[in-house]
Amino acid sequence: MNTIKTISLSIFSLILSIAVNAQTFKEPVAYKLKNGMNIIISENSHSPKAFASFTLDERGFTNKKDAIVEMLNAVINESITAGGSLTFHDKSGKLAISNSDLEKGLSNMASVFQQAIIDQNTFNNAKTKLLASLKSQKYDYDQLVNETSINNLTLMDVKEFYNQISPDKTYLTIAGDVETNASKLLVKKFFGNWGKNTLSENTYTAK
Repeated sequence: MNTIKTISLSIFSLILSIAVNAQTFKEPVAYKLKNGMNIIISENSHSPKAFASFTLDERGFTNKKDAIVEMLNAVINESITAGGSLTFHDKSGKLAISNSDLEKGLSNMASVFQQAIIDQNTFNNAKTKLLASLKSQKYDYDQLVNETSINNLTLMDVKEFYNQISPDKTYLTIAGDVETNASKLLVKKFFGNWGKNTLSENTYTAK
């Protein structure tokens, strides 16, 4: 299943789950930022929260190593406060938050991803946690995410993959208790200046 279909089905499932007996959601609005980033916004006034999902279009990456996306997610999660509303997992960053905190949440999502700190210490900690999560079997990982594929990855692999990411290879979905025009302004504010080759230089500062 391609990325667009996956995202569309995810939105539809989300809308159905928060709109039972309350058909108040609006038709999703899809557009692109000037930098090529794909945006989808769907309002539902009966949703208890605002939801956001930052997803990579994996078709845009060549020679992608097995488990590299989950390894990058694990590294990024090292910069996120445990127990918070934001987490990167299963090919995307996910946010569930109140409407009043949406601006803060999107700002954090953009900052954590665009200024990711990828050094040896962060990589080692992330790898240990990912292997532990895999062994615990608390989550059903893709079959390509296994002990062998994780151990085959290096810090440089993660850096190189991270620096292949550009806006046109990503999707940002916002749904639930949101307002379309206000959400568009927040998206432009936090993601509009993101351009190719402008990701954090921190990826190269530590070996």
